Amino acid sequence: MNKIAILTLFFFTYLTGFSQTDTIFTNNQKISCKVLKIKTDSINYRLLDSKIQYAVAKKEVDKIIYKNGKTFSIKDDIRIVHVDGVSNFNDVVITFTPGDTAKCTKITDLEVEFDYDQSGQSKYLEKTYKQLKIHAAMRGANIVYIPEQNALSPNGINDSTITHFKGIAYCSSIPTIEAFEKKIGEKNEFTATEQWYLAKGKSDVYQLYFNGKFVIDEILETDGFVYINGELKGFPKVTSFRLISISSKFFTVSFETNNTLYNVEVTL
Repeated sequence: MNKIAILTLFFFTYLTGFSQTDTIFTNNQKISCKVLKIKTDSINYRLLDSKIQYAVAKKEVDKIIYKNGKTFSIKDDIRIVHVDGVSNFNDVVITFTPGDTAKCTKITDLEVEFDYDQSGQSKYLEKTYKQLKIHAAMRGANIVYIPEQNALSPNGINDSTITHFKGIAYCSSIPTIEAFEKKIGEKNEFTATEQWYLAKGKSDVYQLYFNGKFVIDEILETDGFVYINGELKGFPKVTSFRLISISSKFFTVSFETNNTLYNVEVTL
């Protein structure tokens, strides 16, 4: 009987060792709730005694402790990985915390169209973040910082003056001229096998497979970025290409012509 009592007590202690609710820890409060969805910029939740769905900005949250004891850290959710170009644009990280870009190189300011009529607001913002990821990846960035702006405010869905959404593209590790020269050795003629292009004002990226010769005439570094002077079959008027990525089997260059941004993958 004593053994049964001890086992019962142990089992009860085990069960009550976990909370019966999820808990969101913000900068200044704890919210006992049911976490519904973690989105790019916010966390949706429902209070236990309510059917109403609420949202808290992700940048205001430190962590979530689920009722099973599992902890989700917002800081640890930022996983910066190598991006080859637009081919893996989904790996670009969206952040609202300036400190996440502290050791990164700024690539460029970004701006995409924002249609306030379609914002709901969160569903359209997700589409906007996707566009920022695409634009960033095509320029060799793997992280986008979203600054404060009117489109993020509750009034953003009704403000007809908001036509664009801004972000700042960064890269955690840009390719160097030394690494590129070591990779290609004495070789200066290569085969370009894949091409992606994004026309100005458009949201869709198109991919083409082709067999084009890429010739390197000169490699130089300007303002910390590596540029290749050379020739690419099919683009006789383009002579300068920015190196945005080096991988084990290929490298990727970016260039713009006729209001269209290109990524071209070149086989090593």
